[in-house]
Amino acid sequence: MNRKKKRGGTEVAFRPQTIIEARYDLDRRQNDILDILLGIVGEGDDTEENTRYEININDVKHLYNLQDESNAYNYLQKAVKKFEGLGFRLKEDEGTDIYYPWFSKIKYQKKRGDEGRSKIVLDLHPEVKEMIMSAKQGAYYRIEYPLNLTKKYSKRLYYLLKDKETFNGGVFVIAFDELRKMMKIPDSYANGNVKREILDKPYEEINGNTDIAFEYELIHEKMPSGQTGISAVRFKVTRVKRNRTIVEYETIEKNGESVIATAEEQEVIDLFDCSLKEAKDILRTANANDRTHEQLVEILSYTLKKQVENKVGYALTILKNGYNEPTRLSGGKKTGSTWNNKDLDTAYSQMNFEDLEKQILSN
Repeated sequence: MNRKKKRGGTEVAFRPQTIIEARYDLDRRQNDILDILLGIVGEGDDTEENTRYEININDVKHLYNLQDESNAYNYLQKAVKKFEGLGFRLKEDEGTDIYYPWFSKIKYQKKRGDEGRSKIVLDLHPEVKEMIMSAKQGAYYRIEYPLNLTKKYSKRLYYLLKDKETFNGGVFVIAFDELRKMMKIPDSYANGNVKREILDKPYEEINGNTDIAFEYELIHEKMPSGQTGISAVRFKVTRVKRNRTIVEYETIEKNGESVIATAEEQEVIDLFDCSLKEAKDILRTANANDRTHEQLVEILSYTLKKQVENKVGYALTILKNGYNEPTRLSGGKKTGSTWNNKDLDTAYSQMNFEDLEKQILSN
């Protein structure tokens, strides 16, 4: 092992420069798995010969900004399955490329009835393990930051910026074509669209939500076609005080799929203890009927006090018709609403919630 021992425990990862600059296209969840793995490799009693690593669900589920951790295994399993048959390519020298599989073996072990004890076992190719352990250049980072970035190019750029933050005062230049190749951007994509995806969107997400901030400047020059185009990007990276603010919230469905909630949707979820789909229905109906934020909060609070069987349907009834005119939901021209509960319970009991959902979805 040429590299000095990693510090910080399993929540700090070391990503070698060779992997940072390699050409591959992983989605945000696959990069999460690599972050978790790179936090384990070289930690504790890990030896040079060992190539087998376990991701235990109980050990990692707290790293995600999840509203419901009960489906964390399915969530991670779906991400790992996408690695099957995939690898990355390194350029050894002019005319020589080397392809490595990300994992030589993957084993899924789900403990039914006790998901927290479930685990995924990953075997690294011995040369990939050696590459990680012998690397002298690369990025150390707390994995909580890239784990909660929601865009895959934000993650890739974060790793590159972390690798360069202590080099030359955090200032470096990279050819735009090389940046495109690193991130496996198809040649057919226009530079303007590429700039938006790999620079503008990461700029909005990385700055203010991680431990670094960056600025960038496009360098233009005349291209072989005679037109002026983007030739390179100059970056300036600075380390900032740790920021744990997460701009979006995540829920995990039973099948392991992840869904992102906006701050407005999350407010409804937290206040009303409902699903993301129900929060979207509530907000859609409130907006369609010009309900203010204060009215929305009042209606949700009032509904919770009523302790009705279908609280979402009850709240939607009021949002759609007001407290005193729920019987006009199925037709009838809506007049203004006043805020009292006359006849609401009777109308609620007569509601056809299948028709209600159709109307909501049509808004």
